[in-house]
Amino acid sequence: MNIMKRIALFLLTLVFLLTGINQSKSQEFKNFKQGIYATIDVASSMLSITDTLYLQKAYFGTSNNLVFKLNKNLKLSVLTEGFSLNELKSAANKADELAKTYGLVADKEIVGDEVMIVFEYSGKIVDEIKEGAAEYARGFSETKGTITEVGVYLAGSTYWLPSFEIPALWSFDLTVQIDSSWNVVSQGERTINKMVDNKQIVKYHSPEPQDEVYLIAAQWTEYSLQAGDVLVQAFLRTPDAKLANKYLGVTSGFIDLYKGLIGDYPYTKFALVENFWETGYGMPSFTLLGEKVIRFPWILYSSYPHELLHNYWGNGVFVDYSEGNWCEGITVYMADHLLQEQRGSGASYRRTTLQKFTDYVNPENDFPVSEFLSRNNSAEEAVGYGKSMMLNNMLRWEFGDEKFIKAYAKFYQDNKYRKATFGDIQKSFEAVTGEDLSAFFTQWINRTGAPTLKLSDIELKKKKKQYKLSFSLSQVQKEEVFNINIPITVYFEGEDKVVEQKISMDKKEQSYTLTYDKKPVRIDIDPTFQIMRRLDRKEVPASLSQIFGEKEAQIVIPSNSKHLNAYKELAEMWKKTQAAQGKNIEIVLDSDISEVPVDKAVWILGFENKYNEYVNISEKYAAVLGAEKIEQITALKKDGALIYTVPNPNNVNNTVGFIGANSDLAIKALSGKLLHYGKYGYLGFETEKATNVLKGSLPPMDSPLNYIIDENAEIKAAIIPRKALNAANN
Repeated sequence: MNIMKRIALFLLTLVFLLTGINQSKSQEFKNFKQGIYATIDVASSMLSITDTLYLQKAYFGTSNNLVFKLNKNLKLSVLTEGFSLNELKSAANKADELAKTYGLVADKEIVGDEVMIVFEYSGKIVDEIKEGAAEYARGFSETKGTITEVGVYLAGSTYWLPSFEIPALWSFDLTVQIDSSWNVVSQGERTINKMVDNKQIVKYHSPEPQDEVYLIAAQWTEYSLQAGDVLVQAFLRTPDAKLANKYLGVTSGFIDLYKGLIGDYPYTKFALVENFWETGYGMPSFTLLGEKVIRFPWILYSSYPHELLHNYWGNGVFVDYSEGNWCEGITVYMADHLLQEQRGSGASYRRTTLQKFTDYVNPENDFPVSEFLSRNNSAEEAVGYGKSMMLNNMLRWEFGDEKFIKAYAKFYQDNKYRKATFGDIQKSFEAVTGEDLSAFFTQWINRTGAPTLKLSDIELKKKKKQYKLSFSLSQVQKEEVFNINIPITVYFEGEDKVVEQKISMDKKEQSYTLTYDKKPVRIDIDPTFQIMRRLDRKEVPASLSQIFGEKEAQIVIPSNSKHLNAYKELAEMWKKTQAAQGKNIEIVLDSDISEVPVDKAVWILGFENKYNEYVNISEKYAAVLGAEKIEQITALKKDGALIYTVPNPNNVNNTVGFIGANSDLAIKALSGKLLHYGKYGYLGFETEKATNVLKGSLPPMDSPLNYIIDENAEIKAAIIPRKALNAANN
């Protein structure tokens, strides 16, 4: 090691001895510290590291051996006297295929409780950015880590730092030397950013414990804004002050929102970082978004606040994955759902969430929320994001906004900078509500499935001046009965207000009698979709997700079309995508079948397809669509692209979808885009880039959970949406 490196190592060591560490409350995950000095040569993809770690003597055990993993392309040595390295054989694990396993051996008795270990290693880091079938369905590609001339991405999956088997969180100082025109983003506060001998030197200080360390680098233009105690930054690959200022502005607003809802923002900065491939990642104190993603106007009020909120959930309170990933459900609830609720669309968002679970999750791919780690397909998203989100909605509906907010504020304060589980969430809610919630959490976290409700036997009797409304509810799912509280809404003759009530159900079938002073004329069961359940197909509009979610589907392509090859490519890509999720798509020519199947979902492709008028929405849904949209649909048939889904007229339990476009390039663009429009029932696109100009849903048939008692009665009342969650805290 040259003299400059030795000086740098001494200074890093001195800094850590003077800095101190935030101690976690967790007994399972200890907090340690490390000083990392990294040199990156972009042109050669070379990484050189001097890493100073402070480890506990107790973790060496009686064998004086501590096991860790490091990227197999890095040549490793230990510089600390009295310690040696052994390369160990490890069980084959695809997730860890980039890593070698080592044993760090103490050659003599360790003096003191803590020991300083210095590693030195270097090598090339180049893992190709790949697009698999599952990633294609999400619109993203992935890499475990890479150093290229367009960007650097190093994370826990790269194994660029030693990954120990001991359960630990790390505070760190990271100093990076890199090419002069480059900059670096990591967790924590940037304390050095200057040019030295034609090299850029950047240092990040993170006293907050972290479960992995990121090193992101590229040639960016940097923008910043001080929002109270938080530095808001934007790192853009292409200079764009207008775009940067949009993000800086909304960021300060969202930080204020979540400060009022949960507590103080956990870091000193939040940075929007433009990545060199399409991603949607949330890291502690920054988010890494692809160049296309950050330029979608709707991202500012959808995915972006979601990633910012991850600084509380997942990156402020970390996830103990041994008991499942709890953070996605509450992040969706307090970001995506909250924003929709502010617009008055909370019920619609919850319906779509339940619809995804109904469409994508079946007995073959279902699993408990406690086993969810990350999203790789639509079924995993429906459980780990959707079902977990609905669990949080049920807690809020059960105990009210005030207690819900207090419980999560307590959870945040009690578990900040440590790893937590669903059990810790349960403890916080029990402390705030004073109730034993073990049965609730066991049912929704550890069980598969969801209830499916059926309403029957509705009867109204008048006795003297009172009305007795009787009805029965059944749970018709194959799984065992769920113990649930169910919201019902009752409308009254001549009244402009509804009555909302809660009934309990713990049997497969139960009967209820409710007494009122006024005449009930309608009853709805869970009309605003407050509880986790499977939906009846008649409760929801037909949608693209209903077809994407089916285990068996058929794509009918037009044999007599100049776009035949483009439609074939779309069909083959979707077949590959669905196969990655254990589903099967059969591709047939329209000339090879005599009728549209009724026993499975079907896509009909092409205006030239002989079945293109199987359902003519311009005629059947004319009254719903209106003259203006009918005119737009007619124009799209001629010059653009039209997509719609409807219940199969010969079997309403299955869905038929149609896709027609007027250019090969538009069809190619749609093959990826439509996977992100699953909740819609009809769509229109213009130009060869498939620019969306029309979207919506066709109305569902009458819900079997709504019943009009008196067809002749005037119903004046309407359900008033509840206030958004943050409104309760204002």
